[in-house]
Amino acid sequence: MFEELSAINTRPAVYAEVTTPDLWTDPHISAQMLAAHLDPYVDLSSYRTEYVEQVVAWIIDRFGIRAGLSVADFGCGPGLYTTRLACTGASVTGLDLSSRSLGHATSLARAEGLSVRHLHQDYLTYRDDARYDLIILVMRDYCALPPDDRQALLHTVRAHLDAGGSFVFDVDSASAFAHVQERAVYAPSLMDGFWSDRPYFGFHNTYRYEREYVSLDKYEIFEADRKRTFFNWVRHFTPEELTGELTEAGFTGVEVLGDLTGSPYDGEAPQFAAIATTVSTAC
Repeated sequence: MFEELSAINTRPAVYAEVTTPDLWTDPHISAQMLAAHLDPYVDLSSYRTEYVEQVVAWIIDRFGIRAGLSVADFGCGPGLYTTRLACTGASVTGLDLSSRSLGHATSLARAEGLSVRHLHQDYLTYRDDARYDLIILVMRDYCALPPDDRQALLHTVRAHLDAGGSFVFDVDSASAFAHVQERAVYAPSLMDGFWSDRPYFGFHNTYRYEREYVSLDKYEIFEADRKRTFFNWVRHFTPEELTGELTEAGFTGVEVLGDLTGSPYDGEAPQFAAIATTVSTAC
């Protein structure tokens, strides 16, 4: 038992394993994630409804979203943004790994009489002939990706942005990293049954990786006949670091904002947003 507990509490190497897709493909967990998406009062899988409305209003105003423009939401979930943006008459596409969330998004658009293209796709490997004026990535998904996957995402975005197009997203800040505390928590049915609909025991460890500005929440879930481990990595950025990644990926302009409502950057805030643009061919 001592050896098993020691193994559970051993710090993994940074980005030793990435399990993010499992959250969206496991039948039970994906149902829990969808429920969190649709709760209008919490900031978990999605932001609370009040903030979603503010984000959409700012995006429409800032980028002049209207008929004739094309918008993509990478990691669109249950369609909270695709549906609202489609109301402008713009051509809207949503990508997501979760078939459960996409089913809800498709039903929502149909119920409101909106034409939205929803694709069951991984935005890291997505390729088609579509070109977008705007691509959005909401809820700090960028920070959950290891470096190679961030490069793959930026390559995908560049491949699908029209000339002069913009990529808009938010990230966790270096200020937030300062408040991450290492800890270990154990509980039967950890997180109130989130991880399984069967009896289980859960271990939750939080780690800090100082040099990389990375935190990890590792969950080890023990059921009668199986053990599963989930890794939730978060890279915390400074504006300079994020701008450097975007410039290296070929974006020609980067604007740093406080959040996705267009507020000014605040160095003490737990998150911030960025607009990365490509070269315009306009004369």
